[in-house]
Amino acid sequence: MGLDPALDTAGVTVVVIVVLALISMAVGLLIGWLLASRTAALRTEERIATLRAESAAELAAAHEQTAQAEGQVQLLRAEREKLAGEQASAKALDERLEPVREALEGLRKQSHTAEMERVKTAAELRTQIDGVQRNYASLETATKQLVSAMSSGQSRGQWGEMQLEQLLEHSGLVEGVHFRRQDSRVTDSGAARPDVVVDMPGGGEILIDAKFPFDAYWKAVQAEDPTIVDSHLRKHADDVLARAKELSGKRYWESATSPEFVVMFLPLESLLSSALEVNGLLLQEVFARNVVLATPTTILGMLRTIQFGYQRKLMADNAEEIRAAGAEMLSRLEKSVEHLGTVRRGLASAVKGYNDFVGSFDSRVMVQARRMKELGVVAATELEMPADVTESLRDSRTEIPPVADERD
Repeated sequence: MGLDPALDTAGVTVVVIVVLALISMAVGLLIGWLLASRTAALRTEERIATLRAESAAELAAAHEQTAQAEGQVQLLRAEREKLAGEQASAKALDERLEPVREALEGLRKQSHTAEMERVKTAAELRTQIDGVQRNYASLETATKQLVSAMSSGQSRGQWGEMQLEQLLEHSGLVEGVHFRRQDSRVTDSGAARPDVVVDMPGGGEILIDAKFPFDAYWKAVQAEDPTIVDSHLRKHADDVLARAKELSGKRYWESATSPEFVVMFLPLESLLSSALEVNGLLLQEVFARNVVLATPTTILGMLRTIQFGYQRKLMADNAEEIRAAGAEMLSRLEKSVEHLGTVRRGLASAVKGYNDFVGSFDSRVMVQARRMKELGVVAATELEMPADVTESLRDSRTEIPPVADERD
């Protein structure tokens, strides 16, 4: 524990004062003693010598104590300077460590925020995982129901018809106007009923059947052994060809004004691609039996083309109606012009008759009236001669051109 420098200095000063006071006291005593014992100097020489020796010893001790006190003061000053240097170093160290403390505080806050975000994200992720698990369970249930439904040929046909109906609506075709469903007909091979009959613009029909093979394909999807998968895919390709042969045997086109083929609709792209992977000649074998395999992509393109044909036909029909309406309007305008000519001729005849009447009235009636006035006959009103009609009728020289037939 260090001493206060002010106190240390005061202590040294006190010691020095005490020592000086002692010295002064000793000197005073010595002078008094000399004065008092001047008469007895001889008797007290020994005593004086003793006192001088004691004073010298006390003075030496006082000097030694003063030196020790000054040494302690130097040590205390050194310790004080050392403490001041340590305090300055500590302050500088605090100033250098302040940014570190601030950075650590910011890091602590960021860590706390990150932890809160992590907890929040973990909770949200857990909620999403639970939702995915529920959706997966629902999807698994729906898949099982779909597989169960697909196990029946009738259900497969209904699902294929649903897919085909959505494509028909998406293409812009209207049921009852552009296509019909389940249109029964009779062929040489017996009764036939394609799922959809699409009427083509200008005449003709396209027959579509929506029943498709699915069992072998689904078994291939579920299998994990490549050998078993390949076996099921080959069976699927054979089922597609067998279904095409069945459709070919119905000979739908014999009861319709349509091309000699029937469209076999496969509602999944993979149903066709997986069959083609194991049988690259499947399309040629199916075409040879007047059957066209169509997936949603290809059949939508075909239906859009038919709808475009209807648009072009509608434009052509409208153009013909506009041409006919224009010809009828021009015919009526010609009749109106004829009536207008008759009216003009009547007006010209009326003007001529009026002018002739005015001329005759002036030469025959007004002459006699002026003569009677000269003879003194006074009229109640002054007779004035009406003016001639001098305005001419406008003659239109514009001729209506003949209507050109757009079919020429």
